[in-house]
Amino acid sequence: MSDILTHTACQLLLLCLFFSLSGCSDKLSQLDRIQSRGSLRVALIATPPLYFPDESLIKGYDYEVIAAYADAIGVELEIIRAETISEIIALLKQGKAHIGITGSLPVYPDDNILYGEAYNNDKWYVIGHRDNKLPKSIEEITPSTVIVANGSTPSLILSSLKPDHPGLFWLELPDGNNRQVLEQVNLGNFRLSVISEDIYTYYRYLYPEIKIAFTLPKQYPSHWLTYNSDDISIYNSMNNFIRQYKVDVKFKQRYNAYFSHLNVFNYIDIQYYLKRIASTLPEFRTYFEKAAVDNDFDMRFLAAISYQESHWNAKARSHTGVRGLMMLTKDTAKRVGVTNRLDPEQSIIGGTKYLGILKNSLPEQIQEPDRSWMTLAAYNVGLGHLEDARIITQSQGDDPNRWVDVEKHLPKLSKKEWHKKTKHGYARGHEPVAFVRRVRRYYDILRLYQQEEILEKMDKPLKLDNLKIISPVF
Repeated sequence: MSDILTHTACQLLLLCLFFSLSGCSDKLSQLDRIQSRGSLRVALIATPPLYFPDESLIKGYDYEVIAAYADAIGVELEIIRAETISEIIALLKQGKAHIGITGSLPVYPDDNILYGEAYNNDKWYVIGHRDNKLPKSIEEITPSTVIVANGSTPSLILSSLKPDHPGLFWLELPDGNNRQVLEQVNLGNFRLSVISEDIYTYYRYLYPEIKIAFTLPKQYPSHWLTYNSDDISIYNSMNNFIRQYKVDVKFKQRYNAYFSHLNVFNYIDIQYYLKRIASTLPEFRTYFEKAAVDNDFDMRFLAAISYQESHWNAKARSHTGVRGLMMLTKDTAKRVGVTNRLDPEQSIIGGTKYLGILKNSLPEQIQEPDRSWMTLAAYNVGLGHLEDARIITQSQGDDPNRWVDVEKHLPKLSKKEWHKKTKHGYARGHEPVAFVRRVRRYYDILRLYQQEEILEKMDKPLKLDNLKIISPVF
């Protein structure tokens, strides 16, 4: 009998413990549950520069910010790719995502969605084809000439402007996305559309025929979105993070890292580059891919360097005597075992080996992507001069391990009051800065180009006969 009582008592104890733990579980906040599970689900519009949905040196500006938040709360980041804000809001309401990120957008009435702390006010443009006569204001827009994707952020932007501009009407593309709209404007098939400044900064290089008609009268910040419930712990947590992050110098550094190299647009150069990607790059692609795999580089990174050096001309020669696709000097060629600098395969493999030597010679504390940008600078000006610039950078209170800081001080190497104090002396310090920016532009364009080739196959067919006139008001 005592054994039965003991067994019954144990069962009761276990039941009490279970209900006690269940009660504790019910008291866990959403943030606690996310941290306990170890995963933060984020719905993110898969459009550069918010997010680059490929394996590359940089992942996207907004991706890096949310990744920093995930790290701050001690969880892994799980990205859910979306095309429009409508998809993101649906994922939040269904509980499939904890946070949604759309980039710049207006706040519109929806009690189910909370808009987090604002950051990075963004301009919005009306764009058209450069060969057309474009309007200069909203009042000059004729009906049915502006086309945006249904459920997209550009649609929300136009809706937010409608109360002040009652004559504004536009068409919406069903089952389409912003990339498809931009392509159609670039081809001259759509007359006008709307795009944010950040996205335009990138996509004008892939679609160089698009041109800004005028800037819309309002700017809109970026917000993180979350679902409104009785538990707003994740909302409070993400807002506290953004408030602290905005005053951190790394916030501005990260932004500059994504946009500072895109401050120059040369229409003729970009047109020629896009043609060469289609016509010439395939001839050397196998060599770039092999060199990339063997030396742990991104193939597109190598191709961008080669284009900057030789425009993919295997017989290229400079006035200083460097030759070939990677423009190797005789000494460098000998060092990496290249016997014929004009042989495409030897040049690419040899140039990549030399890049690897430079990259491995940098201090370990320099992390990616800064490590790759500094490797580029060393390829152009030499490791010694790069190290001199890093020492100057540190002496001026900046971070010698971040390229955005080092590039500010490299030009000092051409000034006597600075280079006389350095170990390696005078250098044309502005040249590696320009070199890195050009290579990064070519790299970004090539990534966008190849990404578009992949995404085009996944897009739904355009239904141009189903365009509808839209004119909602918030």
